[in-house]
Order: sequence, then C-alpha cells, then structure tokens
Amino acid sequence: MPDQYQLLIGGLGDDAHSIGIGLLSLGFKDAGFNVLNLGIRNRIADFFKLAVHFDVIMISNKNGHAEIYLKDFEELLAEYRLTRDAPKLWYLGGSLAVSLSDHQVKKKYLSMGFTNVYPKTITFQQILEDIRQDLIRYNIPKRNSHINNRSVDKCPRMNFGELSDDRRSEEALQQERETVLREWRTGKEVRTTHFEPCRRPLDQLLWSRKTGGGAVLLQPRTGVADIEEQIDKLLALQLAGSDIGSVQLDAASRSKLYQQAEEFKDVSLGRKSSALNGFPIPVYGVSEVRRMVNSLATPFQLRAGGPDHRFTYEIALQAGISGLEGGAICYLMPYDKLTSPVDSIRNWQYIDRLCALYEQFTGIAINREYFGVLTATLMEPSIVITVNIIQALLSAQQGVKSISPGYAEQGNRIQDIAAVRALEECVNRYLHRFGFRDCRVTTVFHQYMAAFPSDLTKSEELIFNSCITASLAKATKMMVKTTAESTGIPTTRDNIEALGICKRAIAVSADHAIKSALIREEQKLIVREVNQLMEVVIELGGGQISVGAAKAIEEGILDIFWSPNIYNRNKVTSIRDVDGAIRFLDFGDLPFDQRIKSFHYEKTLIRKNMERDSSLFSLLEKDLSRIWKNDYKKWPLDATYVN
Repeated sequence: MPDQYQLLIGGLGDDAHSIGIGLLSLGFKDAGFNVLNLGIRNRIADFFKLAVHFDVIMISNKNGHAEIYLKDFEELLAEYRLTRDAPKLWYLGGSLAVSLSDHQVKKKYLSMGFTNVYPKTITFQQILEDIRQDLIRYNIPKRNSHINNRSVDKCPRMNFGELSDDRRSEEALQQERETVLREWRTGKEVRTTHFEPCRRPLDQLLWSRKTGGGAVLLQPRTGVADIEEQIDKLLALQLAGSDIGSVQLDAASRSKLYQQAEEFKDVSLGRKSSALNGFPIPVYGVSEVRRMVNSLATPFQLRAGGPDHRFTYEIALQAGISGLEGGAICYLMPYDKLTSPVDSIRNWQYIDRLCALYEQFTGIAINREYFGVLTATLMEPSIVITVNIIQALLSAQQGVKSISPGYAEQGNRIQDIAAVRALEECVNRYLHRFGFRDCRVTTVFHQYMAAFPSDLTKSEELIFNSCITASLAKATKMMVKTTAESTGIPTTRDNIEALGICKRAIAVSADHAIKSALIREEQKLIVREVNQLMEVVIELGGGQISVGAAKAIEEGILDIFWSPNIYNRNKVTSIRDVDGAIRFLDFGDLPFDQRIKSFHYEKTLIRKNMERDSSLFSLLEKDLSRIWKNDYKKWPLDATYVN
C-alpha cells in the first residue's frame, strides 16, 4: 500500500452531528489521505490515545459545548509533546460556542495549541488547502499505517428476545420508575402515585386545528440555561404569535450528563449569557419547570434528542408539559453511537406507557411527536415515513392516543407536499391495520434542517416559501427556523422576525397553485416504497413491530443515511435529482422492486449526466453546500436545481 498522510477525525463530547465529519472523511479519502472516522461522542482522551498513529487530528463540535470538553486539552497536549516529538496538526471546527464571537473562539483555541480553528462553515477545498500547506510547513512526511480499515467500535449482537409488543403492566412500570428516578437528585420531586393535570393540553390544540381546518400552527425553537431568561423568551414569542411554547433540551442533559449541565448552567448565570445550547430540565426539577410552563397561555412541549429520556420526561410530565417529542429510532440513529435498537425501543416503551398512565390518571392525552426526519439531510421520504409508522405503532401499543409524525422539508415542493400527505395516509392506515382506530394523528413539518443560506434575502425567501409548502401540504404544525441559522444561535428577535415572515406567507398561501397530478404521482411512489419496507418489517418480526424494527435495522432493511450508530448498515446513499428532489443513489439492502429501483436510477443518472459528475463525494458536497453557499436560483428548488 502506498504511503499516505494519516488523518483522524471525530466528534467531541455530547455532540451528535455526524454529517459534516462523514462528508469530510469521504473528501479526504478522495484526496489521497488514509482516514479513520471515530464518529460522534468521543472524549478528548480518545483522540490523544490514537494521535501517535496520525499526522492530522480533526476534532468537531457543532453544538456549542467545546468549552466543556476541551478543558484539559492544553494539559494533555503538553504531556503528549513531552514524550513524542513528531509534529502533529490539530484542527478544531464547528459551532464551538453558544455566546462567543468567531474572533473570540478562534483566539481562545489557537492559544490552547490548535494549528487552526474553524468557528463557522467553510468549503472543503479551503480546509484541504490549509492542511496541505501546514503539512509542508511542518515538514510532515507521508507514511504507512497499520490501522488501515481498523474497526473502532464493534457491533454486539442484539437480543431480540428482550423485545415484546405487549403493553407493560402498571406494576412493572412502577418498579422501573423507582430505578430511573434515582438518576439525579431532582427525581425526588416526582410523585409516582400522582400526576398533576396540565393546564393547556397540546393534544386539544392540535386536534381542534386539524379538524377545524385552520392555518398551520407555528412553533419556534428555544433553549437557554437561565430559567428567567427562558421564561422571558417564551413570553416574548407568545406575544409575537407562537402557538406552542417549547424548549430544546441541552446536549449535556440529552447525554444524561446532569452534573456537567448543572456546572455550565451556573457558569451561564455568572456570565449572563448561556454556555448551554438548550434548557436543562433535569437540573431545574419539577417545581421550577412547572413555574416556567404555567407562565404561558399556550400548550407546552419538550424537545430533546437521545435514546434514553426516561428521567427527563418524568420531570416534564410531573411539571405539566403535555407534549413529548422523540422515538425509539428517530432519537437513536442520528444522535447516539453505541446504544442498540433493542435498548432504545425498551426505553421509549417506558415513556409511551408513562404517557398512557398520565392520561389514565388525569383524562388528558399526552401528545407524542416523532422526529421522523432522522438525520434530516438528503433523506428520501419513504425511510422517514416508515420510521414514523413504526414509532406510532409502538406508542399506540402502550396506550398513547395523540400521535404527531414529523417530516423535514428537503426543498422540492412537489416531493415535500407528497411526503406530508403520504405520511398522514400511511400512519393512519397501519394504525388501523393493527387495530388502533382511536388515535388522533396530526402532522409536523420542519422547515429546512440543513445549513441555511448565508445571504439574508435568500434565508427570508426560504422561510417564506417553506411556510407556503407546509400550508399547501396541510401540515398541522410547523417548526419555525430563523434567518440566523447560518451565523449562530438564534436570538428572541430572530425568532420573532421568523414568525412574522411565516404569518405573511400563511396569509397568501392559498393563492399559490399546486401541480396536483405530479404530487399524486410522487405520493403514489412514496406509498409504494413505504408499503414494501413495512411488509418486510412486519414479516421479520412475525407480526411483532418491536422485533421487526430491530431486525430491519440489523439487516439493512431500515438503513439511515449518515447515521453514526454502529448498528446501522450505512450502505444507502441518496442525492438530489435535477429538480432538487431526493432520490436513492445506492439502495444497499432496501427491499424495493425493480420498478422503483429503475425510477431512482434514471433520476440520478440524469443528474450525473447533466453535471458531468459521477464522483460520490462531489455530488454529496454540492448537495450539502449549495444552499449555504447561496449557489441556487430560488426556493423551492423545483425545476431550477440543475439546468
């Protein structure tokens, strides 16, 4: 094997962003580097342990918590250099801080010993050029490495015998609750024999809007460390027209690192600016969270992001939060590296059974929403919808009645409208097929989840037209993005401005014509794909959805593009076609018939021929960067993406 430069890359700490490091890995391999991708959720010590084998070490943190996990970097670097004098290049990139400027971030980490620091998105070509220049500057030679194709994390076999679709007994649930509530001291506030009825149920708002035919409900994202600041933000957004109050859980709490969340909550209070990228519900506990929830006149939802939120959601329910987001697959595959689907399914069955128990005690249904968009980027709709169906069935089996599957806008309006309509159609059909005819299904539309345009006008256009797409698709609720997405953490003002843009779009959405025939054809294709996936899931489980889902992941029947989880096959890839719609480029082991495969093959072939480009990295790099580079004509992308 020829000598190469050796490059190590991975995500740091509680950060779960995998797409950027995945794309960089492909790019550096194409450029002739030998690359080992550690994936997400690594300790800084993991990089130092392997550094001796590498010339370039690239560390990524995109959730603003780099400060938490790089506290010991200077000391570790000094110790490393005492015993090894071979030069190494250390790079740090991502969204590295919640409340510091790019200049402050760069100065801070360069002084700690990094060779270069990238506090905002730049092109791969620029990173590659910088590294090549640094390799020459530090006189680092190419070499061979014995770690080629080394497997960092091995995938243990799953025990499917631990899974069952049976509804958990109240006695079994209560026994497990006693263990869960000992995770952190605020668990003492939860009364396992009592639920406090929430004042403003989210389910009632969603279902009345769904059946009444009103405009799409608007919900911004918020999350800061200081509860007083959080309450002020929520009240300001309510005044500006937000229909639903919510907080995002901070990334440390998502990883059950409650001590670190508390420490950085205190740091935030001292600085008077948030060092956390969300609100640490477990740290504040029941009484304080209830005070926040009751400060609003709107329903309240918690949005988190991890495979085990049993403790956090116990606090949330006791505090009067009536909407809980997440599911066994959508909160596992994008956010966690090592947890098995079996463990995740069992954790979420606990949450679903807890929600049903809440309704049993109070008469109020807890809304269960699924982040069915998974890794959100270049996701072909059939995978998203299949995951939503599985999670809806798992919830219904435990007694949940209020179900909200979600879909993220990809950018082609015809496909996005068809996907939302297919989502509602398919979730209802499979719920009815399994005997759950009393569930209330409402849909959630996420405005574009990938890197936003850096141009303000294009960002405003994207938000405006995204809202029109949601309205035309008749989504019940929309998660609102802001024009600040490309520059940093959105402020209250940013969210208020975004709400204003959305309201203007809703007012004119009825004036926009839709291509009904094309939407129907796209919807038929999506439903056909979903049915073929679901039939295999059902067959694999012998009718048991929990078993079928876990086996489908193991066998690549459910394969999530960009997933960092070691149980995911990672054979499937997808790109945009010439109209910006998402099509499969590689099917992996997806069980589609030849008619479906031929359709996708033809669509991707036209794209490759028109751009005269067959490189996987090049096609993906274009699809992941064109929007934030402002290198597109208009939003949505229909008929304009490639000309």
